Amino acid sequence: METKKAKVNTHSGANGERPVLMRNVIGYGIGDIYGGGAFLIVGMLFMFFLTEIVGMKPALAGLMFGVGKIWDGISDPLMGYLSDRTKSKFGRRRVYFLWGIIPIGLTFAMLWVPINSDSQVLLFGYYLFAYILLDAALTMVMTPYSALPAEMSSDFRIRNRLSSSRLIFSGLSALVAALVPAMIIGAFPENPGRGHLVMGIVFGLVFALPWIIVYLSTWENNTQREPEAGDNFIREFVTISRNKSFRIHFVMYVMAYTAMDVLMALFTYYLTYYLGRPGLYSVAMGTLMVVQLAMMPVYTYIANRKGQAFAYGVGLSVWAIGMFLTRGLNADSPALAVAAVCGVIGMGTSAGVLMPYAILPFVIDVDELITGEQRSGVYAGAMTLMRKLVQGLFALPAIGFMLQGIGFAAGKTQSPEVLARFFAFFIGVPGVLIVIGIFTATRFRITPRSHAVLRVELERLRAGGALADAPAATVALCESMSGQPFATCWKRHQ
Repeated sequence: METKKAKVNTHSGANGERPVLMRNVIGYGIGDIYGGGAFLIVGMLFMFFLTEIVGMKPALAGLMFGVGKIWDGISDPLMGYLSDRTKSKFGRRRVYFLWGIIPIGLTFAMLWVPINSDSQVLLFGYYLFAYILLDAALTMVMTPYSALPAEMSSDFRIRNRLSSSRLIFSGLSALVAALVPAMIIGAFPENPGRGHLVMGIVFGLVFALPWIIVYLSTWENNTQREPEAGDNFIREFVTISRNKSFRIHFVMYVMAYTAMDVLMALFTYYLTYYLGRPGLYSVAMGTLMVVQLAMMPVYTYIANRKGQAFAYGVGLSVWAIGMFLTRGLNADSPALAVAAVCGVIGMGTSAGVLMPYAILPFVIDVDELITGEQRSGVYAGAMTLMRKLVQGLFALPAIGFMLQGIGFAAGKTQSPEVLARFFAFFIGVPGVLIVIGIFTATRFRITPRSHAVLRVELERLRAGGALADAPAATVALCESMSGQPFATCWKRHQ
């Protein structure tokens, strides 16, 4: 039986690659307990914590997120650049998993320290500092982590399996993060500030300790290159814009995750003020997260058959339907109806959160065709940077200014006019972003078939083959994915 199981799980060991076993798939996926849970807790509760518990003005709270992302404009690209060049007996990327354990736990707890002060300047300064440290810890581990699938295997299905495992654990973490923090905070009804701090300490440990397992379960194939003269991280990040697949992937990723940020940040306000049903939070968010998680294997199957862009389009279409259905909910709607609508939204968001990460390793392959280099860290850094910049410079600041701009008054009954303007923002902004994402996905050209051709061509070029010897059909497919004339590809070897 053991021999048969090894055979099932080692088909990715072709071409001299180390076989990816199920324990490796699971071990890798565990890392996104941090990414999935931390992003959700911060996205859903931190704005509410700042305005309702700490007493920071909504516009100032939103501005804090934007200012904090200035640091990310440097740290994320730099981290990707450094992880491509780190030399360590613990691995050039995996070593950061060990270094990040203490910062992960400490910075998440610091974020939820309830500062009792009437000074808006003091509040702004402390929480900006804590938020910057949290982002630095996220960058330290999540950028190298995102680069690993491209290096652990070149197989289309194995990469999708690694990405799916990551997002399944992310979904499980998000489900726990959607329900348990409220329970911990609720255990301190007389002192919600202390409840937030206890929650921060507990989840700081939950997010930090699994990185030991991730380190022991993963590896890096020997693809490291010596840097060329003149290389610098600014040049590295500028050059990735030549990759057509990356440009399309960029838009798909930003649209889906910005829509998710807006939805998650406003969901508590939606239940509390628009529906007047704060008690439904656990039912509504729990349903959304459970369905989102349950649909991930479905979208992985669709992606393996039709490609990630097709699965992305299907999912976002369902998501749009779910957002439209919220128009039928009101303060008197049965809990089952609210849960059903949240379930439809969860069916759609599943593809929105999964597919951008599943696409990343294949975009990296296209870059190797263009440059002749393996730059996983650069692309992983760019993806982490996109996530944080969009969240910090657009989504969360816009929400803060929107709440203040429509006349929202924290802790008070909102007027019908304020609620109408709130709902227009709640449903309209994600809707527009979803439509843009669906349209953009129709231009993405990496499919199981085209990637198989690309993989064969990369193996031929790595073995010393000439560009001029490529079949015409291969040339056409590679150009459709790269957006570059085939004769100008494989630059480092010309």
